[in-house]
Amino acid sequence: MRTTLSAAAALALLTACGGGSDDTAAASTSGSSSAAATSSSAAQDDTDSEAQAFCSEAQGAFSDLQSATTSADPSAIPALFAEASAKLDTIQPPAEISEPWGVLTAALDTAVANVQGLDLNTPEGQQAFVTEFTQLQNTATDAQAEVESYVTANCDLPTESAAPTS
Repeated sequence: MRTTLSAAAALALLTACGGGSDDTAAASTSGSSSAAATSSSAAQDDTDSEAQAFCSEAQGAFSDLQSATTSADPSAIPALFAEASAKLDTIQPPAEISEPWGVLTAALDTAVANVQGLDLNTPEGQQAFVTEFTQLQNTATDAQAEVESYVTANCDLPTESAAPTS
């Protein structure tokens, strides 16, 4: 069953492997006057705060997606995906990724709607599930890459190597 969920797991792990934030380049920007520097600093703080809020909310929602792929009860998986998808829909992305975020969440919403009612205890249900999430990946590849790029650059998410081993 776990291999059956590989297509969905790849999507769910979109941000789980994100790296540290890249504040160095943003911090090196300076204004020619103290007023410009103050204004620039305030704008940077707003951007950082927006990114921080997005990263925090997205990390929780993607964690829910990841949990859905590891559920011990196959019959619960469609509902778990629906809950995680609904959570993603409530997140306000930063302006620079609003379009790809919309594409990604709309594709996920469609896939989630199409897997409701599937019996994941049967090979047919499992195959239909994999097919749906494979289609999702095919539809949202570019959007997923843009969101992942933003997350990698702006979100300080733990990497797999930082996870406890015991």
